Amino acid sequence: MADKLVATLDKAGVRKISTDLWGVFFEDISYSGDGGLNSELVQNGAFEYNRADKPEWSNYTAWRKIVPAGSFAAFGVGETAPVAEENPHYAIAEIGKVGGEQTADSAVSRADSALSQTDSACTPAAPALENLGFDGMVLRAGETYDFSIWTRAHGKALPVQVALIGDDGKPLAATVVTAPASNACGEWTQLRAELTIASAQAAPQPNAEIIATQGALRLTFPEPGTIDLDFVSLEPRTTYKGLKHFRPDLVEALADLHPRFMRFPGGCITHGLGLNNMYHWDRTIGPVEHRPHNFNVWGYHQSFRIGFYEYFRLCETIGAKPLPVLPAGVSCQNTSQGPVPVAQEDMPAYIDEVLGLIDFCNADSATNKWAAKRAAMGHIEPFNLEYLGIGNEDLIDDVFKNRFQQIFDAVKAAHPEITVVGTVGPAPSGQDYEQGWAYAREAGIPIVDEHSYQSSSWWFHNLDHYDHTDRKGPKVYLGEYGSWDTQLINGLSEAAFMGRMELNGDVVHMASYAPLFAKNGHTSWNPDLIYFDNENVYRPYSYWVQQMYATTTADTAWPVSLDGPTMLRRDLPNTVSLKIDGGAHADFADFSLETADGTHIDLPDVSYQGNGPVSLPVPEGLAADSYTIRAKVTYYEGMWGVRIASGDVNGKNYNGTSLGRGFSVQVVREGTGYALAGTETSMDAVRPGTTWDVRIEIGDRGEQMRLYIDGALVADGHETPDEPRRTVTVSRDSTAGVTYLRVVNALPESVDVDLAQVLAALNVSDSAKAVVEATVLTGNDPYAGIRGEESPTCPTSHEVNLADGTYTAPAWSFTTLAVRG
Repeated sequence: MADKLVATLDKAGVRKISTDLWGVFFEDISYSGDGGLNSELVQNGAFEYNRADKPEWSNYTAWRKIVPAGSFAAFGVGETAPVAEENPHYAIAEIGKVGGEQTADSAVSRADSALSQTDSACTPAAPALENLGFDGMVLRAGETYDFSIWTRAHGKALPVQVALIGDDGKPLAATVVTAPASNACGEWTQLRAELTIASAQAAPQPNAEIIATQGALRLTFPEPGTIDLDFVSLEPRTTYKGLKHFRPDLVEALADLHPRFMRFPGGCITHGLGLNNMYHWDRTIGPVEHRPHNFNVWGYHQSFRIGFYEYFRLCETIGAKPLPVLPAGVSCQNTSQGPVPVAQEDMPAYIDEVLGLIDFCNADSATNKWAAKRAAMGHIEPFNLEYLGIGNEDLIDDVFKNRFQQIFDAVKAAHPEITVVGTVGPAPSGQDYEQGWAYAREAGIPIVDEHSYQSSSWWFHNLDHYDHTDRKGPKVYLGEYGSWDTQLINGLSEAAFMGRMELNGDVVHMASYAPLFAKNGHTSWNPDLIYFDNENVYRPYSYWVQQMYATTTADTAWPVSLDGPTMLRRDLPNTVSLKIDGGAHADFADFSLETADGTHIDLPDVSYQGNGPVSLPVPEGLAADSYTIRAKVTYYEGMWGVRIASGDVNGKNYNGTSLGRGFSVQVVREGTGYALAGTETSMDAVRPGTTWDVRIEIGDRGEQMRLYIDGALVADGHETPDEPRRTVTVSRDSTAGVTYLRVVNALPESVDVDLAQVLAALNVSDSAKAVVEATVLTGNDPYAGIRGEESPTCPTSHEVNLADGTYTAPAWSFTTLAVRG
């Protein structure tokens, strides 16, 4: 027999809630931009890759140099009179004679016959450059590819054979472009061509047959001479609703989420690692050749082919309001030396840059220079910007306040119609959070951006996080959040928390999961909302939860109380084992473990190099409900700290103590952890050689934790043993006339939910109760779901009858009931 819950709605507690609540956040992390959302297939087409991107990268990264036997070619790098001073490097191909003189006519003949050549076509007869793309190029039958290149021939005109190469090394399509002889000024010429791969279909299909997964673009030089090359580009012509320069299946995955807004570009990438790496919006618009490339803070390269103009066009195409984020006049705090501000003498110019973005979006193109640039790019009408973010996870100190206030005051004075979104640090607690909120109230910032990455257990334990938020203070934008992993239990924990965010939608104005995209094989963060490779898109459980909310937006909500079994009481193991992990370097001496019954174990010294985990030799089978760990820790480097893990460290439920830029005690539940208590303050560096006497007291199998540093208590944590796992929330879309009843059942038994009082309180008619659409996300295994793969199950919809007022929620499920009328 199923468990039973009785739901009671508080009609007097009605709240008007934000209709902009559910959105998305796109940051170029994990190859989300180039190699991902950007439809450009050529990697490093501008020859601007360098060691700032990755130590092993160079100007020819992603290019293969081919020099057949008996031929001569030298491929160099030039900087003299480039196409664009912003991106000064280009390739120089010096080609010697190959079997005597050849002509342009012979090159055309070679291209015309390319598709009928034998296996010898795998290797060109003349020197060539091949671009390998991003993990290869996926090429499709029937697709047309637009090719372009800037060239400068030295002396005579020179032909370049352009070919799309299949997995077997043979051409799938080919043509010839000819670089005209350069004049005395050495001018560059942009050449364009199209290449169509033959298909049995009359026109390219949305899911056309893939005929190459490791394809390449080959540029062959059949004539002797010297030619300069730059900004090589190849893009498939198929788009999503005519949106150029975007990979259509990824845009479709975004559109299917129905986001009300899109935050861009970050995240840490907004203010970058130093002022020269800061995101300047005005350097990402206009001709792509004049958009200066830069290294990506996540360890690769940004061409800015998707710049602010393309971002606004993307928002327009999928029906999302833009929420651009600009630096708050300081760089990222995530460095050992902390943030660096824009010099005061440069602040007026930077403020003009901020105001220029608003003009670019909203001003009249006939009277404003920035709006005229928008019109020149093809968009005469304004983009109707409403929101502007200033800052991201900043250290809330006096310098930040000074710079932010100058920007904030300027925006308010020039554009009172713009709603500014501030920042309150990287976590839902700690120094930045507290000081950020205090400053936001003092300054009168309309909305603040909170971030929270937590375990599923934290989300369930903290469903009331926004229940007591000050309704007279700033609104909340939960700009980055997610449950650590892509299993069903993670999606259910987010669904439960999102229901309470919706209930508190009068103060939680917006929310967006993060990160949005991740390319398999290049992930910088886990989890992510949408995974992809060159061929496919993969949607984990969290994607479906986001979609289930965003496609059922509401404007009104009511509190609901539940009577019945809603809690999980976790049976924690009494196993005692130890390991060290984390990314910092530290020495551990005088290491010992003592259980409550007096068992004392001396442990060996450890010189930990940040390459863990390192297991400690605790006797196998040691068990205790309470124990104490002692060590003298000498800390050397690594701002992210080291961790002493204790308990059943090879299982899903154990404990952790972090030492480094702060001190915290943590619990790991179902494989992911969260902090119970601590003094973590942001990115404060620790001086090399700092020594601490550490004592960690563990009680009640890990539900109690105390951390002492040099004899002083610095963290006292207590885990509430009961974890809410069943929730019911109610909201309504007044315009559409639909009431949404949302039920989360994150327990292994189904449950009968008595909704009779809720339906009666909302005056739902008998006829409306008889036919209700139920959208259900469920599965048999709460730990099913692998990172980088499609979720094992996805939402299904069917009709249910609520005539008797009862809905049976399956085990491990999230349901939205849409009651019309």
